[in-house]
Amino acid sequence: MIVEGAHTFTARPETVWPLLLDPGVIGRAMPGARELVETAPGRYQGRLLVTVGPITAAEFALQIAIDNQEPPRRFDMTVDANGKFGFTRGIANVSLLPEGDATRMEYRAELQVGGKIASVGQRLLDMVSRTMLRSGLEALGKEVRRRLESGS
Repeated sequence: MIVEGAHTFTARPETVWPLLLDPGVIGRAMPGARELVETAPGRYQGRLLVTVGPITAAEFALQIAIDNQEPPRRFDMTVDANGKFGFTRGIANVSLLPEGDATRMEYRAELQVGGKIASVGQRLLDMVSRTMLRSGLEALGKEVRRRLESGS
């Protein structure tokens, strides 16, 4: 499954970049995240709860890796989530483009889903993944605004 799109943040790339690597911000922005800790630079582990159709509150062990960093312009993100209902693996290419005092983030992700969770159907998985992505980007946008307003 391919998921791609763009999102605009109301801050410059230099402000947005560190937030995209902060485990506290990522954990608050990622729908269903129950815990996320940085285990090494650019490496994170945590737990994720997801509901997809008839599969409710499926828990996954989550690993995220951020590689090929070119601050504050681009990075690649690898996500690997495993649980009793299946797995999700993906790689995303993320670019941050300055647009005046804002940042346009462009992303393209290739995802694989397997196990029982894949049995719910491609259309439902596509809808859930896009909804989770949109919710996560909106939460990131709120965190950027909060940080700008607080001056931190």
